[in-house]
Amino acid sequence: MTTGRPPYRLAFCPRLEAERTLEDPILLEKRFSPRELAELEALPERRKLDRASGRLAAKRALAAHFLGEHGWEADARELEVFNDDAGRPRLRLPKGAPAPEPSFSISHCAQGGAAAVAAPGRLVGVDIETIVPRPADVIAFVASPGEPAAGPNDPEAQARLWTGKEAALKMLGLGLDADARAVRPEADGVTLTGAPAKAWTALGSPRVRLDYDGVEGARIAVAYTGD
Repeated sequence: MTTGRPPYRLAFCPRLEAERTLEDPILLEKRFSPRELAELEALPERRKLDRASGRLAAKRALAAHFLGEHGWEADARELEVFNDDAGRPRLRLPKGAPAPEPSFSISHCAQGGAAAVAAPGRLVGVDIETIVPRPADVIAFVASPGEPAAGPNDPEAQARLWTGKEAALKMLGLGLDADARAVRPEADGVTLTGAPAKAWTALGSPRVRLDYDGVEGARIAVAYTGD
């Protein structure tokens, strides 16, 4: 890995790019495998854009990962992304692929899809959320006891709070079915209690870090293991 670069690859696919891809049969066949196209076609119209934007971001991040870490120029169609029985994204690689499946994570919102792929031996989780004001009861759903909740006039802080917690939960193999209040982002990492702490211990108690990024109108958080 290059010194100074985060131990993950982050990619974003704007919603407009996903729309154009869905409208162009040539682009669809170039970027998705036949199995992925069949799954896309079976989705309700309202979900196709979310699926396409997230998968396109994932293929972009995965391709960068395989090229940078393994010198493999993978074609988008070869990087077949699917959901396992628990709903987590997984990667189906072609026979004889010169690299193993890395830890990766996908998220989407109104602005588009985001994906993060971890460097070898690390875990990663990503979340992207639109920056909009959220009601106090929604923020209370994720704010842990004693943790300052973002005020109603600070949607940027609300989005940061939400994305940081969900990215950490996804990195741990959990989701918002787990109690987001058990995840507390700190300046130098994340404090965990309850089910997230148990999942973290089962992973060997690695150091968990959080980075934040964004695109116009949305906040992105990446949770990852290691420094």
